[in-house]
Amino acid sequence: MRKRNQMSSYADVIDFIKKNPVCTIATIDNGQPRVRAFFTVFLDDDRIYFTTGSPKEVYKQLVNNPRVELCYLTPGQGMMLRIAGAIEFVDDRLKKQRLIEEKSYLRNFTADSPEFILLRLPHGTARFWTITDNMREKDGALIEF
Repeated sequence: MRKRNQMSSYADVIDFIKKNPVCTIATIDNGQPRVRAFFTVFLDDDRIYFTTGSPKEVYKQLVNNPRVELCYLTPGQGMMLRIAGAIEFVDDRLKKQRLIEEKSYLRNFTADSPEFILLRLPHGTARFWTITDNMREKDGALIEF
């Protein structure tokens, strides 16, 4: 993997996430930040997708405010990737069916289940960071996608 100062494209962002698919996602709940872990899924368009359930609080928070920040991290004290953007809700039966077939944790859903929510982060800003850049967080390239 290239060093942080060499990572400056959306392709670098996608490559990093594919190697480190678990992230934390921060939402807002009545002014209170809420953070939890999410597993990232990818489909044909190389956009960042997530799944959730409509009964969950995170879904309600995203309906009220789709702005999020994601944080991906390599094992140890390696590299971090922070992404800010707005989630959109995707109503695509074919994409949902594909995920159900590929991901065992989704097998209790059908593509038509109103509880099965597909989320996408279509645009945003990303920045890589390492512990050696601790005091220069904003020196890294801002990647817009």
